[in-house]
Amino acid sequence: MKLEYSKHGRQFFFITLAVAERRAVLSRLAPGVDRPELTRLGEFVAAALLAVHRVWPAVTISNYVIMPDHIHFLLIANYDRDRAIAPLFIAHRLADAIEMAQEGAERTGACAPEPLACASAAPEPLADAMAQEGAERTGASAPEPPASASAAHELLADMMARRILLAVEATVGKPLQTESKLRFGERKGGESGGAGARVPVRSVVFARDCYIELSFDSRQLKAIRHYIKLNPARALWKSSHPDRFICHRAIKSRRLARFAPRLFDGIGALPLLGSPFLFHVRLTLKKSVAEHEEAIAGIVEKARRGMIPVSGFISPGEVEALRRLKAEPRARFIKLLPCELPPRYDPSAEDSREIAAGRLLILSCFRGTPAITSLDMKRNPAAAHAFRRNCLAMNDLAAQLCDNAAL
Repeated sequence: MKLEYSKHGRQFFFITLAVAERRAVLSRLAPGVDRPELTRLGEFVAAALLAVHRVWPAVTISNYVIMPDHIHFLLIANYDRDRAIAPLFIAHRLADAIEMAQEGAERTGACAPEPLACASAAPEPLADAMAQEGAERTGASAPEPPASASAAHELLADMMARRILLAVEATVGKPLQTESKLRFGERKGGESGGAGARVPVRSVVFARDCYIELSFDSRQLKAIRHYIKLNPARALWKSSHPDRFICHRAIKSRRLARFAPRLFDGIGALPLLGSPFLFHVRLTLKKSVAEHEEAIAGIVEKARRGMIPVSGFISPGEVEALRRLKAEPRARFIKLLPCELPPRYDPSAEDSREIAAGRLLILSCFRGTPAITSLDMKRNPAAAHAFRRNCLAMNDLAAQLCDNAAL
């Protein structure tokens, strides 16, 4: 398969590399700590990510998080500077370089370089080992130790960049300048696809597949950065409340029995379905958020008094109401989806926080209708029509859901 995107200007790629068999070998999560505590292998990963720009000057890693069993990072490619950038090729070489750096350190007994240099930092043994390795290969003398901490950090970054270059040449057998122009991400049959592609990774440490998603607009880019930032917190929420993140299929409830044979799937606070204080929220697109101000304030006040709003929270007015509901500690709410709820549904960072707190239930009854992006709606009128039809049906279902006659 082949990714389709425009090779002009800056393009943003959200890439995930997972450890083989999901082994937790890169970092450790601890409550109250914003960033994961890196293991020795995780430190190699951080150093390699920070060295990417030195190897490919037209590429920048702007955001990343190293989780225990996977890595998320946002790769920015400047195609005005280099039209031959291949993000999947870079991800593959990054995985290989991390593996080679670890193997080299194990042979020499060196440590991984610190991803950020502190004021009292000194040259790490890895830098000396890599410098010696380069000297032996080229016949040149090893560089003198740097005089300052910042110079030490520069040397470490240069050394890690050199190791990545060596890894590239060792794994593909050709110079980087030639191989980087090859086509990438292709599979037999010439199939093509867009966001969410999975491509093979040649690595022992990492799993065979690499997940990559394209960011097409500023809103999606902001969501990706937010996702990366809150990923450690989401993992802690899930480990602390695993029962609340179970995706329930064909939920059995007196309130939902009236919709048979339609089946509902859900994730989150199922006890909310038993409350007699549900009320429907529907704010039309024909009015601005400012025009809905009084209605939004009323919704939040009802939620503060114990009532539970039910809505798809899709229109701008409903989105603003949901934002204020999340800011109200006593509020609980039910969110309906106009698409299917996959068995391994991954809620957003903000929804995960509310699910962990027992304040949110997400429901769906549209099996066989996958979620679509705003770009899909522009490119595929049939998909856009189906989405709008589901939204209308979802609003009717939300209104019926709030009827207490069957309780």
